[in-house]
Amino acid sequence: MRLACRSIILLVSALSVIYGCALPAPPDGGPRDQDGPMVRSASVTLGATSVQTNSLEWTFDEFVVLNNPGVNLRFSPPLPSEPRFNLSGKSLRVQWDGSLAPDRTYVVQFGSAVKDLHEGNPMKEPFWVFATGEAIDSGEIRGVVMNSVTGRAWDNQAVVLHGADAPDSAMYRAPLYGTRSGKDGGFTLPYLAQGRYRIFGFSDPDGNLQLGTGEQVPIAWFAEDVGPGDSLVLWLAEPGSKPDSVALYRPLPADSSGVLRLTVSPAGGEGAWVHQLRRDGIVLWQGFGAGTWTLEGLKPGKYQLQSFVDRNANGLRDAPKWWTRTAAELPVADAEAIEVTVGWTVERQWLPGATPAPQTDPGPQGTGSASAPRPGE
Repeated sequence: MRLACRSIILLVSALSVIYGCALPAPPDGGPRDQDGPMVRSASVTLGATSVQTNSLEWTFDEFVVLNNPGVNLRFSPPLPSEPRFNLSGKSLRVQWDGSLAPDRTYVVQFGSAVKDLHEGNPMKEPFWVFATGEAIDSGEIRGVVMNSVTGRAWDNQAVVLHGADAPDSAMYRAPLYGTRSGKDGGFTLPYLAQGRYRIFGFSDPDGNLQLGTGEQVPIAWFAEDVGPGDSLVLWLAEPGSKPDSVALYRPLPADSSGVLRLTVSPAGGEGAWVHQLRRDGIVLWQGFGAGTWTLEGLKPGKYQLQSFVDRNANGLRDAPKWWTRTAAELPVADAEAIEVTVGWTVERQWLPGATPAPQTDPGPQGTGSASAPRPGE
């Protein structure tokens, strides 16, 4: 009996080895493909000159899919009519009606419009460039689009160039050149002809780089003409954005709060300076001009300082308004946050318009005013 049991155990072990060898685990497929599709051939070669055509075609090294090409595939200058897209296997064809502008450099920005079929990686070539004239233009303008209300970079905003002598109504027509801001708010207008231009930025949901008839959306602009080699900031307001209002804080008891002793000395700039203490994007205190303030009963945590020149003396930081040519009242922010701690006084000297002095070491909490000063005191 013992021998029979032992034989059965040996048989089961042998079968396990056999089946283990016969049924190996499936392979993991290897490393994930992280390369986007590459162009193998094109009807108009990269950098071609003296081009006259009504279509462009690219063939890739793998099967591709289109991702909203009407918005993500951009042409600068814009094509003479709405492009038509046709994807067949590994080839993408773009057609349009009308003739390309003479003696111009055209830039095709693929963005995320063309991706590989399996992994969704965008194609490697960010631009495809050709010219209808005898040479490729080489000028470039760089910059960033900023939200004038939040002070943060703003992505996916249209940035366009019109001729220096173009009327205001030009924004309702196709621009000479155009692009969109990236995730970091940055934009590049490459391969520009030498000359001077007017530059504008605005939200552009339909992706055609121009305003609709009668549309009056917020617009960013630069006061002076720009040209190749320039680098600039475009300040744009959100639709319906309103100036910050002040939500005055209620001082907390001394045993659960801290104190900020703030000295402000504006360094340059014309007009009345306004200073704001913010927490989590909310303005808790506002002061004017130069002076020293003691703010007691502050909740522990981090605060931010910013100042601006109040051009119209309304006590509010106004957003830019193109339609009335009202420039933005731009904030100057202190790069260093203020850390308020229970039972301590933080002293800060703030020089808007100049390099701010570093925060001093906090000392024991002293005595002072019983509440935060009202704006203007």
